[in-house]
Amino acid sequence: MKQILLEIYRLKKRSLNAALLLLAVNIAVYAVNSGYLTGAVNEAQQKWHELRRKAAAAESADVSVVYRQGVSDLEKLSAVIPPKRQFPQVLGDVLDAAASNNVVTGAVTYKPQVVKNEDLLAYGINMSVSGSYAAVKSFLADLQHNRELVVIESVSLTNSDPFEENVVMHVSLTVYLREGA
Repeated sequence: MKQILLEIYRLKKRSLNAALLLLAVNIAVYAVNSGYLTGAVNEAQQKWHELRRKAAAAESADVSVVYRQGVSDLEKLSAVIPPKRQFPQVLGDVLDAAASNNVVTGAVTYKPQVVKNEDLLAYGINMSVSGSYAAVKSFLADLQHNRELVVIESVSLTNSDPFEENVVMHVSLTVYLREGA
């Protein structure tokens, strides 16, 4: 019997070694799964259930608490909106962001509009800039992180020459300012 097993091993050495290797890998994967991953999945599920419980509790919060939080948020938003006299500074910040990102500024137009039932002016700014894709993208990111209330309404990108990286971006912005200040 021992000779038969040795003969089988000699003839099927590669297949048996591969089967033993696969068995060892399977045991290792099972150990990792049962030892590490199962605990991590259970922990993640517990966190998920806790967050869902907190969200459900927040939804059923007292109306007065929600109202006070809303009033507080509106006060914070109002503090961010600059007065009308600071429009040149806000526009200068936008143009400085363009210059610092090495994009060439084209035509810039703006038009103020009064926001009904609010003490606000909405300046619609249309501008075009051109430069490399990375520079235009960086400029757009800087616009999004502006400290004033600048809303990006629309963006369009064009590149007329497929052999040269010169992207032209037309962007429409709205800047909100407090009227009467």
